[in-house]
Amino acid sequence: MKNLIPEWDLSDIGPFCYEHITEKLKRPFTEDAMIDILIKQSNWFDLLQAIMALRQVGTEKSIKYLKDVLLEYNSTKKMDIQGTCVLTMAKLSNGTENDFLGKLLLNENYKDKWYAMAAVFYKINEKALPYVLEYGINKIKKSKNMPEVGGLVLIYLAKYAPENEQSKKIFSKINKDFEDMNKEVREYIKKEYPKIFGIK
Repeated sequence: MKNLIPEWDLSDIGPFCYEHITEKLKRPFTEDAMIDILIKQSNWFDLLQAIMALRQVGTEKSIKYLKDVLLEYNSTKKMDIQGTCVLTMAKLSNGTENDFLGKLLLNENYKDKWYAMAAVFYKINEKALPYVLEYGINKIKKSKNMPEVGGLVLIYLAKYAPENEQSKKIFSKINKDFEDMNKEVREYIKKEYPKIFGIK
């Protein structure tokens, strides 16, 4: 299982990305060059490296193009493009796009919900709340078979909407079979939110 709350340095992309862009593709390591790769989308691996590179050379200018790529790859099996896109968006937007990232939880074509939620947590704020709440209502029925992203959803709702009536319904469902939850998630949320979770 992925770390419950990831703590990533998204600026650290490693040397391979730089070498691939400058030596293999013979492109300058600049934002405009990376945007050009995003627009042309000639090769998915080159595209992946360009998206990674934007974590170092990109600005808010790149977010529009990242959204275009994300939507283009929504219906494909290249989930690594989807996950890399949302994390790069998180890095560049500093929380201003959390509503967009939250909406991905409700998008049936966006497959890896955990990455969408992890991106929200990068610079966490309340912008994603309506979408996280709707996802939780629809998808979290009990502890035992909770979706992988469920732990992050519960933490988010406990942080931003503990008194919301819909949140309380979700918490109540979880507490009915709390001991059946994944151990890592169970121990974390009980420790951090003892007044919400693990209560009979």
